[in-house]
Amino acid sequence: MAGLLPRSLLRASSSIAPRQAALFQSSVRAHKLSQRIYAQSSLKSYPRGFTTFPPKQQYRTHTYDSGDGNPPVKIQIQEPPSFFTRALRFTGRVLGGILIVTFGSVIALVIYEPDMIVATEAVRMAMHPEEGISDERTLEIEAYIQNHPMVQKFRDDPSLIETRPHLDIPTLLRPNVLTAGVLTGPDRIAVPPLVFADGEGKKLFAILHVGEQLCGHPGVIHGGLLATLMDETLARCCFPALPNKIAMTANLDVNYRAPCKANQFVIIKAETTKVEGRKAWVSGRLESLPVPGVEGDGKLLVEASVLMIEPKNIGPLMREVSHKKLTSGTPSAAIGSA
Repeated sequence: MAGLLPRSLLRASSSIAPRQAALFQSSVRAHKLSQRIYAQSSLKSYPRGFTTFPPKQQYRTHTYDSGDGNPPVKIQIQEPPSFFTRALRFTGRVLGGILIVTFGSVIALVIYEPDMIVATEAVRMAMHPEEGISDERTLEIEAYIQNHPMVQKFRDDPSLIETRPHLDIPTLLRPNVLTAGVLTGPDRIAVPPLVFADGEGKKLFAILHVGEQLCGHPGVIHGGLLATLMDETLARCCFPALPNKIAMTANLDVNYRAPCKANQFVIIKAETTKVEGRKAWVSGRLESLPVPGVEGDGKLLVEASVLMIEPKNIGPLMREVSHKKLTSGTPSAAIGSA
């Protein structure tokens, strides 16, 4: 508050003469009276019904006695804010700075890097080509797969069940799944693989398209990607044959027979050869998808075999997850395709 006297003057006031102490006390009273008059006049300048509340400040009254029989002098000194008040102010400033930086960064990204904001939309477009929100090339790939004679042959087989396992993964989790998120999109795995399986864990067929952004050498698909596709597809083949419908790779053996060119359709054929308790052995082939009208199999590109082992004590966890899915209304067919 303006007009308060410094501490040094207050200490000095204890040794002043009686007459000077009386003058000092009268000056303090006059100062308080002038402040009260100023406050009342300032409130009259505002419209009727409008009131202002000055910031609340803490004061402590100090009494100084000169010891000469004169009345003691009382002075109010402003105290510093409490620790809680200072901590609250500091926290508010920090949070305010974080909000300003966050909103500023978002605005900057929207203006200068809009592609970063809508990056996940490309995954969504590729995962739902049937909704009509994909680009023209993705729709062409989807139409080719849907109308291929081999797909029609699989659909005519009553022992095979048609699924798209990637679409069973919750939308929020897909960007964190390698083959359903990072590797999915235009010029990569444009549409989710179309899978036909017998439901008993004995055989499985997967058809997909591999784009030019998946290459290791120019125009040739990366061998590591082919191994990933074989690992995932062969594992999915044996899941229904295991006690809790899930397993992890213990050994993967891959043999590359010919270069896999980019921008082509491929088919993966998997077969479970042996099951012993929590263990399953699966073999498979990755071939080029035959051109419509051409009889026989496509060109052999990759051969692989895998040993899958179900983790110990996974049963209670899987039963708990299955129970939650059933109680939430999730179809039972989606539970075994985790």
